[in-house]
Amino acid sequence: MTSRLASLALVAAVCIPAAASAQTLVILPDNSWATDITPDGRIVVGTQGSDSFYWDWKNDAAPTIVPDGYAVAVSDDGLKLVGVFKDPAGDDVAGMWTAATGWVSLGYLPNAGSCPGKSRANDISGDGNVVVGSSWDGCSGRAFRWTAATGMQELQHLGNGSDRATCIAGDGVLIGGYGRGMVSTSTAFWVPDLSGAMIDPNVSGQALGLNNDGTLAVGTQYIGGNYNSAFYRVDNGPLVDIGSLNSTMSGRAQAVSDGGEMIVGYDAQGFGREAWVWTPASGILGLNALLPALGITGAPFMQVCNAVSADGNIVVGGVSNGLGGLPQAGFILAFNDTGSWNDLGHALAGALGDPNLTGSGDLLPLTPVSTSLSNALPGGSAWLLIGLSALNAPFKGGVLVPNGDMIVGPLGIDGAGELNLSSFWPSGVPSGFTTYFQYWIPDAAGVKGYAASNGLGATTP
Repeated sequence: MTSRLASLALVAAVCIPAAASAQTLVILPDNSWATDITPDGRIVVGTQGSDSFYWDWKNDAAPTIVPDGYAVAVSDDGLKLVGVFKDPAGDDVAGMWTAATGWVSLGYLPNAGSCPGKSRANDISGDGNVVVGSSWDGCSGRAFRWTAATGMQELQHLGNGSDRATCIAGDGVLIGGYGRGMVSTSTAFWVPDLSGAMIDPNVSGQALGLNNDGTLAVGTQYIGGNYNSAFYRVDNGPLVDIGSLNSTMSGRAQAVSDGGEMIVGYDAQGFGREAWVWTPASGILGLNALLPALGITGAPFMQVCNAVSADGNIVVGGVSNGLGGLPQAGFILAFNDTGSWNDLGHALAGALGDPNLTGSGDLLPLTPVSTSLSNALPGGSAWLLIGLSALNAPFKGGVLVPNGDMIVGPLGIDGAGELNLSSFWPSGVPSGFTTYFQYWIPDAAGVKGYAASNGLGATTP
C-alpha cells in the first residue's frame, strides 16, 4: 500500500448528522427568531424585534439588520428575502427585500381586505423567481403564486373556504399548503399551471415543507382525539405518519433535508412548543434531551425548529426560557462543524471495475486529512485532478468532474490497486467552499483506454 505526503488544496462539505463529532449552538439576541436558512447552511434569516435580519453566520461577526418587515424565507444565494411588511399606505402586504431595493410590494389579489392583512409571502424558490403565499378576500384566504413576469396569480381555489400556499420546492415547481376541506384545513398541492388538489378533503392537515425537487413533502395531519401528527410524503405516495414528541401535543414537521436524512419541526399545544428532529434511524428526538447527550449543556428551552440545510446538518429555529415562555430568541444548531467528504459519482470502469476515491479527516485548519484510491489498475499510474469548481464535462468516455486547477502525477498505484495520500488541511479556506477531486488512470480495459474514480467533493464547515 503506497502512502505519500502531498500538499492537497482541499475544501470540505457539510457532514450529515450521523457523523456528528463537533456540535455548535448559537443563540441569537433576545426578541429574535430564525425562520429560514440557505441550502448550504451559510445564510440564516429571521426577525429581530420589529425588523428582520440576515446573517452569514460563519463569516460575519453579527447579523445584518433589515429595517422593518417580517422575513420568513430566503433564496438559495441569500440575496432575496420574502415575507410581509407595511406598504406606504400602511397595509400589511407580501414583500420581497433585496439590498438594492429594500422592501418591495408583491401586490395582492382583487378584493383583498385587511383581515389579517392584504397579502403575505410564505416561501420563495431557490432561484428567487417564484414566491408563494396568501392574499385575502375579506377574511377568506386565497393561495397565490407570484413571478415578476406574471405578477400575483391566484392558485386554484380548493374546497369551501380559505386556501394557503405555505411552501414551494427549491426548483420552483411543486407548491404545498392547504385547502379548506370538509372538516378543516386539508393538505394540498399545486403546480405551475395554477391547478391543484387536496390529498383528502375529509382529513385535516397542512403541507409545510418541500425539498429541492419536490420529491419529499412534510407537514401535519389529524390522527384522532385532539392532536395532529407530523408526516412525510415521497413523490405522490401516501402521507407517512412519524408521530409527535409528546403524546399530549400535536406534531408539526416544518422542513426536510434534500435526501430525507433529517426532518425538523416541533410539538404544539396551546401556547406550548417543543422542538424536535427526526431521522430514519432514530425517529423523533427532542432537542432538549438531545443537546446534553451531544455535550451541549446550559442551553435555553428549545422551542421550535423552522428550517434545515440541504444536507440536514444545520437547523434553525427559536428558544425560550421555558415551555412557551419569554423572552424568545433565535438559534442556529450545527450538528457537525468539521466539514465532510461527498461522493459525487461518475466513476469510469477499468480492469477491476469502478475505481473508488474516498476522503477522511476533519476539514479544519492544519488538521490531518487523507484520500484513498482503491480498485484501480494494479501497478499502474494515476493522475489526480483537483479543482476549485466542478466541470462535469464529457471526457474519454466518462465525466471529468473537477476543473483542472491542479494536476498531480503520475502517481504509482500499488499491487493491490490502491493509492493513499496524506496531508494537512490548509488554513484560510472560506467557510462553505467545495474543492473537487478525481483520479484518471490509463487502463486498456477502459472505454477509451482510461478509467476514472468517482468525483469527490470536500466542503468546509
